[in-house]
Amino acid sequence: MGLEALCYGLLLLAPISLALTLVANFTAFLVLAPGRKRRGGHAPSITVLKPVKGNEDGLYENLASLARQDYPDYEIRIGAEDAVDPALEVARRVQADHPHVRIHVQCGSRRLGLNPKVNLLAALSEKAKHDHVLISDSNVRVGPHYLRETAAELADPEVALVTNVLVGRDGDRLGGVLECLHLNSFVAAGASLARVAAGRACVIGKSMLFRKRDLDAVGGFAGVSNVLAEDYVIGRRFELAGRKVALSPHLVPTINRGWTLERFVNRHVRWAQMRRRLSLPAYLGELLLNPIPWMVLALCSAWAAAGRLEFRLAAAMLAGTVVKCTADALLCRKLTGKLPALGHLLLVPVKDLLLAAIWVVGAFRRTVDWRGNLFTIERGSRLVPQESPFATALEEVV
Repeated sequence: MGLEALCYGLLLLAPISLALTLVANFTAFLVLAPGRKRRGGHAPSITVLKPVKGNEDGLYENLASLARQDYPDYEIRIGAEDAVDPALEVARRVQADHPHVRIHVQCGSRRLGLNPKVNLLAALSEKAKHDHVLISDSNVRVGPHYLRETAAELADPEVALVTNVLVGRDGDRLGGVLECLHLNSFVAAGASLARVAAGRACVIGKSMLFRKRDLDAVGGFAGVSNVLAEDYVIGRRFELAGRKVALSPHLVPTINRGWTLERFVNRHVRWAQMRRRLSLPAYLGELLLNPIPWMVLALCSAWAAAGRLEFRLAAAMLAGTVVKCTADALLCRKLTGKLPALGHLLLVPVKDLLLAAIWVVGAFRRTVDWRGNLFTIERGSRLVPQESPFATALEEVV
């Protein structure tokens, strides 16, 4: 009886999850509707903060894309923590090749807290010429209208922060392909659903535009120096202060060349733990936006209950998988302008099952190894450093 009840429950959850996923994908089409894109004349002077680390694939083009903006007045500040970081040499090449753009290259960070990105951003922002500041990650490669169309959202005086819909591109290895598939389906759909259904913006730090004085009013960089999800927390602080967070329909491509499967898994285990500590209800809700695992579990439970594989049920689950993959493919075409390759599309169920397993790990695991440092993630993604085994053993010896 217990197995039959489980089977019926899973058979109910599978189509519900599929329906909700289709709704989430549809909301992305609403957010990206042509009529939503602002093209007004609001173009404040902007300082772009570009934190870099290591000479990653495509870094030159990523940096150069910001130097090719159709925008009246802006500067770019590129910085790395280490003075001998090879990314700085790439930045200097971009600086030399674009003498008409104000590009500043610097090294060093402020020791505000445990988040190295925030420490670097604080150092970069100290020398910012303009009050309007845009944070752009090193793997972002944008088109010439990026600044103009993103800044146009600030024409609304109630808007304090603007973020963008992300697009995954150039995944040449397995990890990069999976990352692109995830960005061009679950991430884009989830961010759009949060905006349309709840009026919330899921802020992702790869692209964030705000006024420095507004950030200072909600705690500045120092206020998020000890959290892992500084982007989400900044966006939430603006919302709690009664300010609007806008989701610009201007698409921001992220380049995922050279990503291995290990890098993909490590990144999403860290992100899963982070999301779990930010909002448990939202984390539980993610289960309903991944129908493939529910279909597999329903099929397995029905097989175990009946002692044989039911052909009609297997056909229904296969049809559901095809519908889900087709919906993801159509959303990918909306975001990138083309359908994913057939071989990549066949990886969608594999990616979804892998991320379901990562979701389980994220629900219980609380430690993260970030750039060689071991941290415990507490509520709100607050970081607490852990002593290394070597240091502990040394203390015991002494």
